[in-house]
Amino acid sequence: MVLKQKSSEPKAGSELNIKLVIEYDGKNYSGWQRQKNKSSIQETIENSLQVLFPSTKFNLIGAGRTDAGVHALNQTANFRIGSAVLQKSRKGNLEKLKHSLNSMLPEDISIKSIGFVKQDFHSRYSAKKRIYRYLISSAKRAYTGDKYFHLKTKFDIDLAKEYCKLIEGLHSFKSMCKNKDDKHGYKSLVYYAKVKKLKDETIEFEICANRFLHSMVRAITGMMISAASGKISINEFKTKFLKGEPLKIQYAPSNALILYKIIY
Repeated sequence: MVLKQKSSEPKAGSELNIKLVIEYDGKNYSGWQRQKNKSSIQETIENSLQVLFPSTKFNLIGAGRTDAGVHALNQTANFRIGSAVLQKSRKGNLEKLKHSLNSMLPEDISIKSIGFVKQDFHSRYSAKKRIYRYLISSAKRAYTGDKYFHLKTKFDIDLAKEYCKLIEGLHSFKSMCKNKDDKHGYKSLVYYAKVKKLKDETIEFEICANRFLHSMVRAITGMMISAASGKISINEFKTKFLKGEPLKIQYAPSNALILYKIIY
């Protein structure tokens, strides 16, 4: 929910905090975060803002730093801009600014909403929960295939559900990420993990946690597929995971992963 300012007119000389909700197809990008000599979602939006407001240096803060190829339905980001700069511009009205940004951005990035938020709002640090979804298809898809992982092995849904229960709660995910270090001890609180079969030969996996480490969702999904296909037993996974022992990880492809929602 976008927070409204008490006054409809920002105070002169004040700095405004503006929140964006963004949808994107990550296929053509190296991920959310700006990287040298690579195209990122963050840089693409910042460059458009820079064209609209040349005198301002922008730092767009994203709630989730999605990996290369990962998509988002409701990524949240915020940036700051001087009220005087915004008021002097023809894009001072936020709906006009949203329209201008969408007209400049490529077709695979869309600003869904825009609004003022409180000064202490931080897209990343204010977030309480993050929800990701992963789409698996047991059928070959020609038209929408690039948004699914085509599963060519068996998939025991009951084993997958049992696996999901094991990863819920507060755990160390050191063996299921690409981080070389982490100041929080690689720990994440998984509020829930659930998997279901849909009617069109689709398997949908959804996970909600307070934080995700680098490539953690893809590692969790890959291990779920291994468990559901019988490549690793539930007991072996449980023993190694709870003891923090190394696991043989096969990271699920990024093309089927979606940052679904950020909760504040």
